[in-house]
Amino acid sequence: MNTVCVNGSFLGSDQPAINPLNQGLLYGFGLFETILVKEGYPSLIQHHFNRLFSSAKKIGLTIPFSISELLWLVEQTINKNNINTGSIRLTITAGSDKSAASTAPTLIIFGRQPLAYTHDHYKQGMTAGFADIKRNEHSPLVRLKTINYLENLLAKRYAQTRGWDEALFFNTSGNLAEGSTSNIFLVKNGKVITPNREQGLLPGIIRHIVMEKCIALGIPAEERIISEKEVWEADECFLTNSLMGVMPLVKINGNKISDGRPGIISRKLNSELNIS
Repeated sequence: MNTVCVNGSFLGSDQPAINPLNQGLLYGFGLFETILVKEGYPSLIQHHFNRLFSSAKKIGLTIPFSISELLWLVEQTINKNNINTGSIRLTITAGSDKSAASTAPTLIIFGRQPLAYTHDHYKQGMTAGFADIKRNEHSPLVRLKTINYLENLLAKRYAQTRGWDEALFFNTSGNLAEGSTSNIFLVKNGKVITPNREQGLLPGIIRHIVMEKCIALGIPAEERIISEKEVWEADECFLTNSLMGVMPLVKINGNKISDGRPGIISRKLNSELNIS
């Protein structure tokens, strides 16, 4: 049985109970972070905390813990579950409805292991397909990591029923936006290209780090509008998120990207991030 942190207390995974009036449960009012654990340590933890607190401020969600307190709770959750390589999920909701007796926010931290991504994924590359849902680039939620995640889940399930690893969203203007659990990058003539924020995407932590790495390595990189036509013309593609790092993407809708093998720049960036 795993140990879960609920509002600072550590309980067995069969013990936690959420108030039925919790606004996260009722309305999806909450935020979350998924954090890579590597060699028993939460990777890029400060980046995750910065995003969490920034997003909470934007939606008026109070986090009743300091960063140092949250770090201690995350580390304790890792230790109590003996996680060497895996992930931590940190969720904070708005707590009970204001009409209820308790309106305090709810914090839940739990761990998972092992990771879903294996060495073979990086060696062979992953597949994706275009979702049957359009990403609303005008939504105020699209740039926040909220627990209102059903659209992503439905797109992911759509992909899985077709044998794809990931689903890719176009926005309402027909431009490429992001994956259901990832950001997407194209490489063309040695330049790394990714959709800009205005296309309707969560600007991921690894996305930001990849753009910084490109500058450091002298690789041209650009954020801009990407059409479907450009996807098919790409020399290589890759996906990013906090758990996979940089993942080569070799097929979309069953069609090969270039020669259908992980590209040079994808492999180089993955090596630089040293996640796989």
